Amino acid sequence: MVKRKRIDYLNDPYYEMGSKLKKLRKEHGMTIADLAERIDLSEKIISNYENGYNRMTIETIIRIYNFETFGPRSLEELLQIFILEIFE
Repeated sequence: MVKRKRIDYLNDPYYEMGSKLKKLRKEHGMTIADLAERIDLSEKIISNYENGYNRMTIETIIRIYNFETFGPRSLEELLQIFILEIFE
């Protein structure tokens, strides 16, 4: 995992990915600890994703899908939310 400094977070796609994760987490009434436990990652990793310090990996998106973390969403829908909408 690559830790990076957040430079211009308004135009930073990785910060935007984290913002989407945070929004979904809050919509489902979860804390960072709840989400971390549910997808078997550390709270620090989730926090770093949400703050744009780390890139959210495909593996993490697949974990969210496999554990139905945000309800029964398709993998395609999650990829649309976390990747396609941002990098188009």
